[in-house]
Amino acid sequence: MADLFVKRAALALASCTLAIGAHAQSSVTLYGTVDAGIVYSTNQQTTHADGSTDGHSNWQLGGGNLVPSRWGLTGSEDIGGGTTVNFTLENSLLTQNGAMLQSGTLFNRNAWVGVANANYGTLTLGRQYDPFSDYLGAYASSNNWATLYGSHFGDVDNLNEAFNFNNSIKYLSPNFGGLTVGGLFSLGGIAGDFSRNRGWSLAANYTHGPLSLSVGYLQLHNPLQAALGGESGYIGDFSCANADASYCELQNAQKIDIWGAGGSYVVGPVTVALSYTHTRLSQSQYFASAAQPQGANISFNIAELNTMWQYSPALQFGFAYIFNDAHPGDSSSTRVHQINLGAVYNLSKRTALYAVAIGQKSSGAGIGIDASTGASRNLAQIPNLVNSDTDKQLAVIAGIRHNF
Repeated sequence: MADLFVKRAALALASCTLAIGAHAQSSVTLYGTVDAGIVYSTNQQTTHADGSTDGHSNWQLGGGNLVPSRWGLTGSEDIGGGTTVNFTLENSLLTQNGAMLQSGTLFNRNAWVGVANANYGTLTLGRQYDPFSDYLGAYASSNNWATLYGSHFGDVDNLNEAFNFNNSIKYLSPNFGGLTVGGLFSLGGIAGDFSRNRGWSLAANYTHGPLSLSVGYLQLHNPLQAALGGESGYIGDFSCANADASYCELQNAQKIDIWGAGGSYVVGPVTVALSYTHTRLSQSQYFASAAQPQGANISFNIAELNTMWQYSPALQFGFAYIFNDAHPGDSSSTRVHQINLGAVYNLSKRTALYAVAIGQKSSGAGIGIDASTGASRNLAQIPNLVNSDTDKQLAVIAGIRHNF
């Protein structure tokens, strides 16, 4: 987990460090991942012309499952005095058809430039991921072995980095005896309205031997417009394919606030990780009505237990349990239980096979919408799939991932 944390927690810092250690003057590297697999899921909801719904199983080709399919350029120039100038340009793609994940955005994952110094830290500017998601995301099963379908409900807490920050300034501190701190501020860029589309994040990590601990906070105004592509280009994990019952309007909110804590401990071949996040969406338009046009607040408390067993150098098994408790305004809560079970087999240092099964059960008041009555329903939704027509859903994913 410690190695994974270092790799994920600071993509910027990691690429800078590699450049410093391997090159005396400058370098540019082309890199990427191609990932594809077969996805089987149950109960995907279908809406008929008369407004009635039912559920059907589905087979489909999925891409970017274990790791997002992407390509990028990263470079570093040594300018002396232990300081380097660095950049990364990185874009996601859909393996199924070769299209860009976000239409009209060439480098939707990363587009930043900055400076790094071992004594003073790393400062980067541009479109990039925040320290909260970098640090806390290292403990989630979906970022280790459970694929993107194994993330938290809709990735509403952004541990799978459903969104990144435009117009942002990011700082990562040097390592102080195992402690690193990171901060990010995103300028909204709207004249006369400084708070619109503004965001910021602050997080810290402490690593000592087999122990890793992290804590952090994230805030973003107008997340749907500021980071998720707006109504026409939505790129988040909530499915918008089924307008009658999808949850995508949940993130059409005035503001999102997320705080969380997590940790992991390694005992021989076994790593145990725990994480907890609290997410609050203010004035979500998902709950808007004629009587309440401003929408309503909703909060999510999400906890995950993630266990990984390195059976051999090539074979890893994983098991995770995720509990989500959603509270819309003053209404009764909706509880979502999810189990991830999977294995990853490394054919080489660059190529891996994976197989994952995911089951989800929703209970309580329900925050899904009945298409025919408009009443609340318990509708399960495994992340990145069309929501179920019932309170249960199962998905099985098998595929191959290759890094270059």
